[in-house]
Amino acid sequence: MVILYNGPEVVLLSKLHELSFYSLAEAKAHFSKVVDDCEKADIIITKNGLPKAVMMDYDKYVLLSRFLERVYDLYLMDAGDEAMDVQIKDLIVQVDDD
Repeated sequence: MVILYNGPEVVLLSKLHELSFYSLAEAKAHFSKVVDDCEKADIIITKNGLPKAVMMDYDKYVLLSRFLERVYDLYLMDAGDEAMDVQIKDLIVQVDDD
């Protein structure tokens, strides 16, 4: 599992083996179940066997979007005050859950 720190909030990202996969036909036929399942784990929707879309919990999406905005802002600032105090290791932490 990968943990992204977004200020006081934390976003847990799934590893590939933790994802659920649904074909487009399965997702359409059981859409309510797919929506419920995405609260527990990210879901990959496939079309013709190829990944085409991702469904994730809305709160996770918001936190991930904020994190990406912060990283992008730090990138644009290059050497601003905030960038001087934050290192990439402070933003992304690999956790061994084996």
